[in-house]
Amino acid sequence: MKKYIKIFDINFIDADFKKIKSILDKGALLVLPSGPGLATIKNDFRYYKALKKADLVLFDSGYFCLLLRYLKNIKVKKFSGFKFLKFFLKEFDKTKKKNYI
Repeated sequence: MKKYIKIFDINFIDADFKKIKSILDKGALLVLPSGPGLATIKNDFRYYKALKKADLVLFDSGYFCLLLRYLKNIKVKKFSGFKFLKFFLKEFDKTKKKNYI
């Protein structure tokens, strides 16, 4: 399941790895904005524009997820860059092994 949540006029996606990977396999651009980057978004137009134009924007900041939960009653899954990279490399390793057999 996936859902998009618009914050700062940016479409964040709340989805599991399988769904995110299926979108990436079609050539999508993924970004994982940091908490400090989001805190200064009004002053950094290029950063804001990059996030707005990305195909997938994940919730990487735990603090941001907590603020959404307690201030706006929006519950989302944090998907850190580290966690994503771990899943991605595991999937890459499976594909690599399959191609050699």
